[in-house]
Amino acid sequence: MTDCRAEAAEALDDARWLALTDSHARMFRPGDRPRQREVRKADERNYICINDTDLSSMLTHIELLGLPAEQTRTVVGDARQAEQTGLGHPAVMRAWLLQAMTGRRASEVLMMDFEPLSDIPGLDAAAVPEGGMVARLRYQQTKTDAAPNTILVGRDVVEIIREQQAWVREHWHLGPADTIRYLFPKTTGNRHGTKSWETSNYNHVLNDFSHHLELRDARGELLLYSRSHRLRHTKATTLINAGAPIHLVQRYLGHLSPEMTMRYAATLASTAEREFLALAKIGRDGREIGMDRRDMLDLVQLDRRTDRILPNGYCLLPPTRSCDKGNACHGCDHFATDRTFLPDIQRQLAETQSLVATRQARHTERYGGPMSGTNVWMEQRDAEIRSMQLEILALEAQPADSTTVVRGAGELGRTGYQDAAGASDNKGASRS
Repeated sequence: MTDCRAEAAEALDDARWLALTDSHARMFRPGDRPRQREVRKADERNYICINDTDLSSMLTHIELLGLPAEQTRTVVGDARQAEQTGLGHPAVMRAWLLQAMTGRRASEVLMMDFEPLSDIPGLDAAAVPEGGMVARLRYQQTKTDAAPNTILVGRDVVEIIREQQAWVREHWHLGPADTIRYLFPKTTGNRHGTKSWETSNYNHVLNDFSHHLELRDARGELLLYSRSHRLRHTKATTLINAGAPIHLVQRYLGHLSPEMTMRYAATLASTAEREFLALAKIGRDGREIGMDRRDMLDLVQLDRRTDRILPNGYCLLPPTRSCDKGNACHGCDHFATDRTFLPDIQRQLAETQSLVATRQARHTERYGGPMSGTNVWMEQRDAEIRSMQLEILALEAQPADSTTVVRGAGELGRTGYQDAAGASDNKGASRS
């Protein structure tokens, strides 16, 4: 064709044949020719962390994805109850759960070997306490050559894998010792189990499930299970928030360099800064704190001290000081919160009151009477309950759409601030 390129251009009416040269007939070994594939711009919505409330809601309803189509389950959303039918995809449900628990990419989970677990040398799994690591999980490293392809996992991950193996054996009519190639084999056109689930089909099922369930976040936006890469980002930031060293997070995520891992930390810091600066800061007397918001951010140092971001508010303790109060934040003057955390504080109050009732019942059963108010444990719980009640009163007094931050609303609930029974409630309401 090179010799006849002029004739080809004329016969086919295509001038591009004139550019044909001998190089078009050459063959290249892998690596000789540089790869110049187009890099698509990442969709940032796939990398935003899922907050605890949304993730908990998604985990609560994921069982509906694996429920058989002939079964129904009551789903609560927007203060309404509705009967939803199952979608009959238990394998997809387990794959999504593994993504949430391990932070693996979808392709890394879907292409796992049928038996991806191995023992940890020198470890007696039966002696490991609850929450500890009991096995090594090998996944398919699909993105980075020479990167690690194993992580340590707990019993919850092991149980999901065993359930999936049992399901595959049942549907492929395998014996107890038989295996196939993949843990998540494609369910159609795959009689011998030599093909794994494709990420496109996997995401399609998750997208259908999201619209079927219509689960929404606090802003009213649809929670999409199909954006499962967010689970990896959430896992990474959870590890960083917990204080895990960067090199350990790098190893866990399978990154070759710490620069990639630091992107998660940088995103976490920028997100925290954006959310923090969007809030108005006021004192307990209702007046706005006379400090520039960026100065306040520097004071709290959210970019370096992510432990200052609490599940129910913010800790305004100066970064040079450390806290020895454990989780007794509600009675602290450095604790600040707003209406977005009201459901969390109400839930914590109910759980604390339930805990007190349970302990009192056990104490009465054993000793014939309830614990007295001077009991150290009881005294601390009473103080927590009073502080949370004061915080709830202060937050409920704010408009429903308020983003105002209230600081130290529960301080008067602390032991020693009680002039008389009920006096602190009145004072707390007025000062908050």
